[in-house]
Amino acid sequence: MNNFTYRMTTAMLKCGVVAVAVLGLVGSSRGESPTPPRFPWFDPSLPTSERAQALVKAIPAESRVSQLVTDAPGLPDQGIPAYMWRSNVLHGLVDNGVSTQFPQATGLAATWDAVLLNSVGEICSTEQRAKHNIATNFSATAATPMNYGVDLWGPNINMFRDPRWGRGQETYGEDPVLSGALGSAFINGLQYGPVPNVLKTIATAKHFDAYSVDREPPRLSFDPNISEADLHQYAFHGAPRQVYSITDGLDRYYFPAFVSVVRAGVRSIMCSYNGIDGHPMCESPMLKTVLRDEMNFEGYIVSDSGAVDFMVSFFHRYNTTTEASAAALNAGVDLNSGSAYLKLTDALSKNLVSQEQIDTALVRLFEARIDAGLLDPPSNVVPYTTYSQQDILSPSHRAVALRAAEESIVLLKNDVVGGAPVLPLGVELDGIKIAVVGPASNDSFRMLGNYYGCSFGTWGPVLDNCSVSTFLDGVTKVASAAGASVNFSPGCDQESTDTSKIAAAVELAKASDVVIAFLGLRNCEGGQGKGGANCESEGHDRDELGLPGVQQQLLKQLHSTGKKIVLVLSNGGPVAIPWAAQNIAAIVDAWYGGMDGGIGLANVLFGVDGASPAGRLPFSVPTSVAQVPDELDMSLVAPPHGRTYRHFNATPLFNFGFGLSYTRFEYSNMSLSAPSISASAPTNLTVCVLVSNVGSKASDEVVQIYASRSKTDNIGLQSVPNVQLVSFVRISAVPSGASENVCTFVDTSTLSLLGADGTFGPQPGTYAIYVGGSCPGPLGAFVSRSAVQEPLTAPFSITH
Repeated sequence: MNNFTYRMTTAMLKCGVVAVAVLGLVGSSRGESPTPPRFPWFDPSLPTSERAQALVKAIPAESRVSQLVTDAPGLPDQGIPAYMWRSNVLHGLVDNGVSTQFPQATGLAATWDAVLLNSVGEICSTEQRAKHNIATNFSATAATPMNYGVDLWGPNINMFRDPRWGRGQETYGEDPVLSGALGSAFINGLQYGPVPNVLKTIATAKHFDAYSVDREPPRLSFDPNISEADLHQYAFHGAPRQVYSITDGLDRYYFPAFVSVVRAGVRSIMCSYNGIDGHPMCESPMLKTVLRDEMNFEGYIVSDSGAVDFMVSFFHRYNTTTEASAAALNAGVDLNSGSAYLKLTDALSKNLVSQEQIDTALVRLFEARIDAGLLDPPSNVVPYTTYSQQDILSPSHRAVALRAAEESIVLLKNDVVGGAPVLPLGVELDGIKIAVVGPASNDSFRMLGNYYGCSFGTWGPVLDNCSVSTFLDGVTKVASAAGASVNFSPGCDQESTDTSKIAAAVELAKASDVVIAFLGLRNCEGGQGKGGANCESEGHDRDELGLPGVQQQLLKQLHSTGKKIVLVLSNGGPVAIPWAAQNIAAIVDAWYGGMDGGIGLANVLFGVDGASPAGRLPFSVPTSVAQVPDELDMSLVAPPHGRTYRHFNATPLFNFGFGLSYTRFEYSNMSLSAPSISASAPTNLTVCVLVSNVGSKASDEVVQIYASRSKTDNIGLQSVPNVQLVSFVRISAVPSGASENVCTFVDTSTLSLLGADGTFGPQPGTYAIYVGGSCPGPLGAFVSRSAVQEPLTAPFSITH
């Protein structure tokens, strides 16, 4: 790349859609150096591509291959320090000590707030730059150690297509439009800052593509057939095109989020462990035909850790690492996480790869380092080169973590008991006794989820100086300030079948006015694939979806006391709680809430400063695992009922997009900017609606736009969703009695389908466009449709 495009998804940030507005092109230079540079690659007045090419030409041929692995050694003769290409980000920084920790990714997704995700990305990039400066002693010539680079591996934009997936918690849920919009916002925050010509950090979207199984086996050798229609479901640049023939399913579902982040300017993409149609993804032809040729991705591709080796040891596709490395480079993988690419010297001698291919990968990698300012004079990269300890876990950063925790809360049930809804509990509670019960109550590790920070090393202990607020901490602080007393009993362990602690919890409940039960899931602890049978993390998928151990038995006995009970779920993936949904008066999903998840949850439970829940589920919740297809069946229409809300033909426990509020919103005056578009020359759509807060409390609201195609128009089409999200926006703090006219942009390419003639794009047919505070159709198995206004609807068509 001669220079990179400075992109900001303003339309997406305002409207929650995936369309990208290009704000301007960055110039080819970054100003003059105060003194002549030693080498041209250090000259910021030259174009990036010229600098990178000059550097690669200056590196001796025998030293070039060593730069294609994550632990890249220094090049003293060229003045290039060693650089470790391996730092992670997810809901905060990972494995490098104290940092601001936000709710786990599914919790961030539950905010449905692209502006917030942009802020989270900005904070993560500021803190990583500060850590990089400290680790290198603010020197441009010092080596960069692991976990302290300016390239960040994240976000995870894979589709959470199966609720048992242990890494589903790392994603933005089961919908490609939601995932693409939130992922793009986060990436913009990571990459773009106050220095317009320099990447603040380098984002790496992962894992391309269709990675969604962590059960081992077959995690590292999983090679499904996926339909062309399911893979894409997104129009690419230009007119509808003829699709190539892989298997049947990627178009509609698995590719779209990657289309979104490529349009947003993501600089790096990681290929995944799994294969598709016989090709491990890190040697798949789709890296070129789809990612580079169709999506127009111009950055560098990095393998997942060990993925090249696994082509030999797990896939058994190649006999030697030399062959596997050659295949990955030939497919377009520029950077190897691991050491397998050191075998490229052997591959070159055997004519399995060319020097030109090696140099192309090198140029892409050095272009990224140059565009991140790593080869510039530090004075050209201010303020990035001045960030320091004071910019890590600052009060302003922690305030955003608290805001994120509050915004993530999803109210699933809030029955009227004694003439009033159970929640909020209120802030004037003199003499009220509150019992806090459950294994999720007082567990700082649980608050952080998978790929967490505030630790050193993977699965390391949480550092005390991060002061993580547990749920018990938050409730105790807020309730005490309201005049209530709080007592705690665990009731049971997370997964144990031991019931000996239940009796004490029941006795505490009997002596209390209100019981808050904290139950749910837990990230696996102790290493990849380790932990209880129902923990969730990388390397471990659940077999069941219900509450682990004797947690439901505890809940039932608490319920038998007749006391007012609030159930708070802590989880990354869905938890099936049909008994609780029928019997417990108030239910809240608080996720793995991050370092301030405890106080954020308590603020919402008690209504501190008018806090009101407005989170929405980023996935549907089945009633049980019996509703879910075989985990290894990637089809979206697999029996018994299909996958995700888009294709599900039964009633879930809670539907995608569902969430209640302490107030009530009404929608009216819906309008479309046009009643139809042409399939041959599609234009975008604007949907407007009046949103009125007719309840008694101020609150945020999530406005959701869906489309549903008439089934009579689906003949010859593949994998047509029953309904699909096409746009959304979260509006903030609407006062009681106030109204807002909300207009959202709909990218009509989200309606693209694989036609009977093999072309992919908008297909002629009739649609219903829905706008409201929820997905159309049932809200849940035990949720009255009247709990949230039925979405408004308007006809729309795509003509020939």
